Amino acid sequence: MKNRKLMAVVSVIIVLTLVACGNAAENATVAEENTGSETSANDLLVNSLEYLLSEDDKTPSEEGQAPEEDDGQAEKEEMTAQMEVTIYYGNGASNMLSSELTAMEQVTAEKLIDALLKHNIVSLGTKVNSFEEEEVDGVKKLHLDLSKTFREYLKTMSQEGEKVIMSSVAATFLEAYGAEEIVITVEGKVLETEHMSYEEPIRLSSEIFVAPLSE
Repeated sequence: MKNRKLMAVVSVIIVLTLVACGNAAENATVAEENTGSETSANDLLVNSLEYLLSEDDKTPSEEGQAPEEDDGQAEKEEMTAQMEVTIYYGNGASNMLSSELTAMEQVTAEKLIDALLKHNIVSLGTKVNSFEEEEVDGVKKLHLDLSKTFREYLKTMSQEGEKVIMSSVAATFLEAYGAEEIVITVEGKVLETEHMSYEEPIRLSSEIFVAPLSE
């Protein structure tokens, strides 16, 4: 845009200079006879330059163009759209659960499992087969069905380690969805391990100890 305006200014200067030189005598006579009645070549040149320069100073919005979006504002809006979810996990030092806040644009069972994977609460390859929410008699219940990889992972754990894993998964999902209980199954069947059969829904109880949020 600026290059086109610069070329226009140069063109105006060349044309007006030629006209002024070719008709110098005639313009001088007319100027003397009609002082103040007509615009001189110099005045026309100045006016043209002022117009073109004023056009160059216009902002994009003044020229009908949408202003560029502020990158900082866009980033701020994106962060505002995200929500924080508490992820629970075993700290390895005791039977207490630690926790941390994780930002998510949308809470899904898959994203919660991925977040738990980072703390070794589930093993690599654990997939969500299905996830459902329901409310019965005012009680919100979750149904989470995982791949067999989860069951195989639990079989490698001690009874205490299994308790930490099941508590971490249950606490994370129950808080994220604001539910009271959760049923965790594997491949559509009751989850059974070396230590326990999880036929009944899991509820948060005094047996789950939660430490303060991790720094």
